[in-house]
Parts: sequence; structure tokens; C-alpha cells
Amino acid sequence: MSAAALAAMVAASTSVIVTVLSLLLGDRQQRQREDRVERQRLNAGYLNPLRLHLVENHFRLSTTVAMTASDGGTAEAMLVVQEPAEVSDKDAAWFNGTGCALVTSVYLTACLFAQLKKVREDFPYLRLSASDDTELAALLLRVQRGFLSEQGVYYVTQPSIGESMWAGDHNRLLTYREFCERLQDPGWRVWFDRLIRFHLDTARGDKRERAERLLSALAQLSDFLDRCVGGGHSIRSRQHAEDGDQF
Repeated sequence: MSAAALAAMVAASTSVIVTVLSLLLGDRQQRQREDRVERQRLNAGYLNPLRLHLVENHFRLSTTVAMTASDGGTAEAMLVVQEPAEVSDKDAAWFNGTGCALVTSVYLTACLFAQLKKVREDFPYLRLSASDDTELAALLLRVQRGFLSEQGVYYVTQPSIGESMWAGDHNRLLTYREFCERLQDPGWRVWFDRLIRFHLDTARGDKRERAERLLSALAQLSDFLDRCVGGGHSIRSRQHAEDGDQF
């Protein structure tokens, strides 16, 4: 075989190998892109509802804390009952008026408990790295302990509160109206008494350190989830979008 023919064969073989390798590499990169997109889609589907309620609770709690910043300061709009039991005696007009600031805060926190419970149950479906999986579990626990501290909402009752916030088909959370109607039942409301008292204590300016620790825990979990789903900074965006209405 002449040198020219050998060179031609080598060139042709090299070209084939390069083409095959390029196709294999391109296919691999395409699969990696598709896997990354699918992973973000799945994580977003499971984690975005929790992100929403973290942001809302952080905003509400930080607003209440800001109102109590000065010595003796209170969030007066929320101090509409002395004891949680009084809530069951209220009518619809109260829930839509005088009691709205307090009860909507309780409602949003109960919704947060529902999403915390759901994410814990959805762990097998999340596509996170081993380190992210461990960090998420730790951050979830930190938020739950934030509500628990200083005789707040007991750790074992938080998931129970969350479970009771789902409508019968478990495809949606109770609406605010449905929630208020159920609070009028003393037997149902009693399971929320510690959560109601939690918000009353915060509105009075009591247990401020607990509120500050909880705000930090909410922010840390929110930032982590923002990174997991490839989104922007949720809490900062919420603050920038706020038009000044507190409740």
C-alpha cells in the first residue's frame, strides 16, 4: 500500500472516529441538559409552594416585629382578643374586619406548616444532591424549632395543624373563608390555640428573641430553596414588590 493511500485511510478513519465521538459527546451533553431541566422542574413543583409561604410568613413576622421595635411598642391591629378561645365567638364580619390582621397571620402560618409537612413527605421525589438533601432536612428542622422555642407551637402539633389545612381531596389548602368558618368550632380551634397565642405574643412585643431567631431560620430556608430551583431572591423580591399595605 502506498504512503498516499495509507495517509488517506488514516485521515478517513480519524474523521469517522471524530464524528462518532462528537455525536456521542453531543448526545451526552443533551441528556445532561434535559436531566438538569427535568430536575429543576420537579424540584420547583415540590418546593415552590413552600417558597411562597416562607416568603409570606417572613414578611408578616418581620412587619409585626418592626411595629414592636420601640420599648412598649405593639402591633395593635393584631391585639383584638385576649385569649384564643374568644375567636370562636366571632362572626364573619369580624374575620373580614377587626380580626383580619391576626387571623390572616395565623392562617398563613398554618399554611406554612402544611407545606413543611408535604415537603418532608415528598423527600423521596426530590432530586437533590446528598449534601443538599441533608441541608434541607436541617433547615426544615430549624424552622420548626423556631416556632417551638419558648413554649411556642409544639413540634409534634405543627404537622397536625398542617394536615388539617388541606381540603378533603388534598389537592388544595383551605381558603381563608373556610379556615375562619372552622375556627368558629371550638373543638377544631383548640388545636390552633398555641399558634394564635404565638402571634399574640409577637404582636405584644413579647419573646422578641424567638421572633428574631425564627426570621433568620425562615430566611435561610428560603435562600436555600431559591438556589435549589434556580430562582431569584424571593424574600428580597417580596419586599421590593410590597406597596405599603401591611395585611
